[in-house]
Amino acid sequence: MYPLTFSIKRKTRRLFLLGIVTLSMLACSQTETEEVSIQKPQIKREIKAEEPRLKTPKQGKVQSFFDEYAKNNLEKRVILKTRLGDIELELFEETPIHRANFLFNVKNDLYSHTIFYRVVPDFMIQGGNSDHDQTLLKRKGVGAYYIPSERDLGGIHQRGAVAMAMTYDNNPEEKSAQYSYYIVIGTKFSDEGLDAVEEEYQFNIPEASRKIYKSIGGSPPLDGKHTVFGMVSKGMDIVEAIANEKRDSGDWPINDVIIECEIVE
Repeated sequence: MYPLTFSIKRKTRRLFLLGIVTLSMLACSQTETEEVSIQKPQIKREIKAEEPRLKTPKQGKVQSFFDEYAKNNLEKRVILKTRLGDIELELFEETPIHRANFLFNVKNDLYSHTIFYRVVPDFMIQGGNSDHDQTLLKRKGVGAYYIPSERDLGGIHQRGAVAMAMTYDNNPEEKSAQYSYYIVIGTKFSDEGLDAVEEEYQFNIPEASRKIYKSIGGSPPLDGKHTVFGMVSKGMDIVEAIANEKRDSGDWPINDVIIECEIVE
């Protein structure tokens, strides 16, 4: 079974260097502005008039931040726009922290110009990371954090489920990634196949879940690890089309599938 981590496998070195250059330019620009401000106080007043910096979750305060954010941001539907068509997601109220994190990323352009960077037919498509320099700069300003697990509150990994990836290293609480998510395609299972999953992964699949995996399909080995926080309500044919894009040896599509997000309600 493929581990669902959130690393990007290529283009990173080039963009990392670009990021360093960009940040260096910004640092130089800031120095020049400060020097000018000393000489011309009116410029300093103009800087103060700029919009306040984005309020962001801090490490250790993620849950309280998103608990509050969830109360003030009630939307549940998001559209992922791609060159192959649109995918509409329905976010679960039962997983408020993950729903709030996803909305926070969309509303603050942290999901702008992201890509589906890993596609595997009959398994899943994974997206949310970005090589885009402006998006990377915005994310740097937000800072890094992990999302507390809500796996016991969400759904199962049936076909169309939307879940957050996570790192498997040094993550005993199995917290979710900040940006990387995936959409399940999976396959249909027989009773014998589900029995084999239970034996290999050492957990029981409830009867209600077994019926879903036999009739609709999915990827039951992922249950009990990742938080499922939504479902595809429209566009599973687009998900299938993305999964069947030509890909390299690392499952990266040969032709990038860029994602732009739009909140419906």
